[in-house]
Amino acid sequence: MTGYSAMRQQMLAIASAQIRSIRNHLPKAATGSIFIALAALVWYGAFAFLGVALAIWIPLVPLSNIQAWLGAALFGVFLFWQTVPLFTLTGGWSVQLDKLQIYPVSTAALFTMEVLLRLTTGVEMLFLLLGACVGLSRHLGLPWGVPLLLLLYIPFNLFVSLAVRELLLHSFERNRFRELFAIFVISIGILPQVVIRSGLGMKLRPHFMAISNASLTPWHAEAMLSSTTFSFPAFAVLAVWIAIAYTFARVQFAKAARSEELLRPDSPVSARPKESRILGLLSRLLPDPIAVIVEKELRSLIRMPRFRVIFAMACFFSVLIFVPMGLERGGFRFVQRNFLPLVNLYGLLLLGDALLWNMFGFDRSATQTYFITPVELRAVVKAKNIAAAIFMMVQSTAVFVVALGMRLPVTNLNIATAFGACAVAGVFFLAVGNLTSVMIPRPINPTQTLRKQAGGQVQVWLFACMLGMSILIGFAYVARWALASDLALFGVLAIEFAIGVVFYRVSLDSAVQRGMRDRERILDNLSRGSSPVAV
Repeated sequence: MTGYSAMRQQMLAIASAQIRSIRNHLPKAATGSIFIALAALVWYGAFAFLGVALAIWIPLVPLSNIQAWLGAALFGVFLFWQTVPLFTLTGGWSVQLDKLQIYPVSTAALFTMEVLLRLTTGVEMLFLLLGACVGLSRHLGLPWGVPLLLLLYIPFNLFVSLAVRELLLHSFERNRFRELFAIFVISIGILPQVVIRSGLGMKLRPHFMAISNASLTPWHAEAMLSSTTFSFPAFAVLAVWIAIAYTFARVQFAKAARSEELLRPDSPVSARPKESRILGLLSRLLPDPIAVIVEKELRSLIRMPRFRVIFAMACFFSVLIFVPMGLERGGFRFVQRNFLPLVNLYGLLLLGDALLWNMFGFDRSATQTYFITPVELRAVVKAKNIAAAIFMMVQSTAVFVVALGMRLPVTNLNIATAFGACAVAGVFFLAVGNLTSVMIPRPINPTQTLRKQAGGQVQVWLFACMLGMSILIGFAYVARWALASDLALFGVLAIEFAIGVVFYRVSLDSAVQRGMRDRERILDNLSRGSSPVAV
């Protein structure tokens, strides 16, 4: 068997195992799968429509205009493909090296499959590139076959995407650097809003066009190749860039493979005296065993890389993402007047993935301890809820401090409204989270910061909670508008909070009963290993 045939057989075996894994999970997540499929259909369908529009519209455009703007368009494709997965925490599908390196699979096969899986991070741009390729092929001013060279832009972006991903993941392995680096990368997400909603966009336009038309850039070389007669210098420039991207990707992938082989658990970290004193106060305020479990939750969560990144996003990124709308002149007045409540509620949604919807996710197989020790499951759920409430209060306070530090519009009414709205949303989120944690438990890898780990059903519950939160808080604002009184707003919030407390008590009883009844299913789901390809 030749090397190519062996690699092909290995890739087919991995793909077959992944298909079987997905098929086994589909019956247990039918509702979530349908919801995710519909959302993906709408999202990708819009880009497919744009691709078809490009195929129809490009032949009608003068060739000179195409040549003037194609470089900028390809530069935009490059930026979208490489940056959007970063600030949305969607790393796309990827090979699970820790699961596959124990099998006789060649590094070349793993690398090839990883490159192909990078297509999942840029499906939108694939539709646009294919549409542009068809449109250029139909243009009467271009020789036949030349527009097909536009497809060379795909492997270049695949190699760059793989290299960037592995570089970032390698950076995340450094404990002291991981969270700051993640926040820096994710904060790139606010740049488009800042550019669009301020005068900075017009100031940066000449620089953007200058970079797009730079002669030695890959997007300019690709634009020259696919919109004019064949140019050997442009082809050479693009070939060099593809070779550089391939080499960089291969080196980073080899480094990742070696790090997986040499991976060892982090050494235990001793608690700091100040941290111990603060957490020790819980034993005086709460009864055992709740105090012990709360202290354990706080200590473990603040040491988990994924939680630290999500918590920092809720405290800082939630402020930054609303800054452009809050500071824009003449628009989004509602955001300006209610900046703090909106930011706090958005932060709660971010925290939900780590604290609320799946409270046993970080425990994974260790959850069995809660069922074999004398501690009641009710005490465990209460303790986890108390720990979540503490983090939610800290998040709200941190948002307030950050807003003051940035000199954003914050009033006493804003502060009171923010804490009142968060109290209402928080108690309902805790109630719903108790139910979802025993209905759809899912293991979460605490070290993976650049990947969404919520299932389809969790996304459905998240959407429902977001809709419910909007309705609850919306009622309070409607009451203030109808009665022209701030007291009406706080009165409605107080009533909703009382209803939420009743709902929480009912959900706690239901969650405990269901958890004890379905404990085998819960432990089986939380102990389940990952598939060969991470989706």
